[in-house]
Amino acid sequence: MMIRKIYILLLISLMSSITIAQTGTDNILSKYDRYWEIKEGLYRVMLDNKMGIITDKGDVIVPCEFNQVWNIDSDGFFRVLKSGKAGVYHESGRVIIPAEYDQIWSFNGDWAKVMQSGKLGFFNREGLAVVPCIYQQIWSFEDGRARVLKDGKVGYINEQGLEVIPPAYQQIWSFENGRARVLKDGKVGYIDEQGNEVIAPVYSHIWEFQNGRAKALLDGQMVWIDEQGQLLDIPVEQSDAIDYNTQSQSSTQKEKQIIIEDGRGNETRVRVPGGNVIIKEDGKNTYVEIGSGNTNKAYYYRDRRFNGHYTGVELGFSNFLNADGTTELPGDADFLSLNDGQSYNIGLNFMQWSIGLQRRGNIGLVTGLGLDHSRYRLSGSEIIAKDDNGNTSYYTSDRSIKTNQFTSTYINAPFLLELQIPTHSHQPFYLSSGVIGGVRINSFSRVKYTDNLGPEKEKKNNDFNIRDWRYGIMVRMGYRSINLYGTYYLTSMFEDNKGPEIYPVNVGVSIPISGWDLNR
Repeated sequence: MMIRKIYILLLISLMSSITIAQTGTDNILSKYDRYWEIKEGLYRVMLDNKMGIITDKGDVIVPCEFNQVWNIDSDGFFRVLKSGKAGVYHESGRVIIPAEYDQIWSFNGDWAKVMQSGKLGFFNREGLAVVPCIYQQIWSFEDGRARVLKDGKVGYINEQGLEVIPPAYQQIWSFENGRARVLKDGKVGYIDEQGNEVIAPVYSHIWEFQNGRAKALLDGQMVWIDEQGQLLDIPVEQSDAIDYNTQSQSSTQKEKQIIIEDGRGNETRVRVPGGNVIIKEDGKNTYVEIGSGNTNKAYYYRDRRFNGHYTGVELGFSNFLNADGTTELPGDADFLSLNDGQSYNIGLNFMQWSIGLQRRGNIGLVTGLGLDHSRYRLSGSEIIAKDDNGNTSYYTSDRSIKTNQFTSTYINAPFLLELQIPTHSHQPFYLSSGVIGGVRINSFSRVKYTDNLGPEKEKKNNDFNIRDWRYGIMVRMGYRSINLYGTYYLTSMFEDNKGPEIYPVNVGVSIPISGWDLNR
């Protein structure tokens, strides 16, 4: 009987403790506007629209001064955002990376890549800035060192952040047998793993070594050198030098199919029914030519029927959004980081059908067909490709890259509801929105190199798992010659489970063209 009473007393005591603890936690959380339990004993809280993290005891891990606080990972790290700058905390309350950086990648091993003012660096898990943000690009560490790009030159750093090979080369190829071929000021040589130039970069080209010697091109003459770069007194035919010089100086003929022509040699042309559309970019200027160039045509219509606004030429910027609707790419899409100012969208909407919904002609439906071409200029040197499993991936070229891009071309069909507001002029202000679908007709990658170690340009036709069909939302508005458009695709760029989950978005201006409406 006594044992039963003791058991009941212990049970009542335990339940009372739980109730008191829960009441205490509820009292603590009631001080905040909102709260979420993100881990047992830890809560993300909001106070005056600012986020923080506290314990169930009320201890403040992160004060409520951040615009966003993300979930905690398996190692206890979480990112924060304050005034557009990112940082990293640990659940112990320790600041790992202060909120001073434009972008922070997840920890890969013991390292987290950070970006500040467009330059990259590394932090370790202890919160030390091991590599300062002074590099344009930093590749993954292998064998205790990582390739870096600084002021357009390539070098290597070690895991302590020290430059073991100063970034002084246009290109450094992979190390083999303790040596790597390098390109410096347009000349080829070799360095060892400590960065010593075992063969000075004074040669236009060095052929493969065989039996401890190789042919090399020095000042237009073919010579023999040994593995230390010493000239060998061996006769050599000069025919190889003549063939190499001839190949280097020959120019590649321009392709006939062009879409874009700019001052740096990228050229493309879209052929459409009734003539050509040629878009030429020269610096900040863009010129659009429509037709064969032999005749100029103008169309004038005066009627009160509903006439939609879809046909014309579109010029805009292209970008990607993640699943959360922001431009921060997921970790598996870092190789698709864009040069935003040079990633653009060109459209030719060549067919339109307008359907009026009321007699005044102010409301109606618009559909049609258009050609949509998007060029994505990648900011890094990772070239888009497919891996051995057929998934979208990348590879890094051993050559010096000037431009790195991939493109997709679709035939689109919109279905828009358009509202037209009359003005004092004959042209109304219009606003339209609706859905748009498309089928892919082409995609390819194009890389342009700055060295003389192969073809100047390399183009590869491939689908890269880019979706064959896509659909999204389109919004258009304008008045007279001022017309704007925007599209956001609800289907991801790549097929499910075959590439990163990113969503294309285009925003730009439209140059209207009259006379292509089927109901005229």
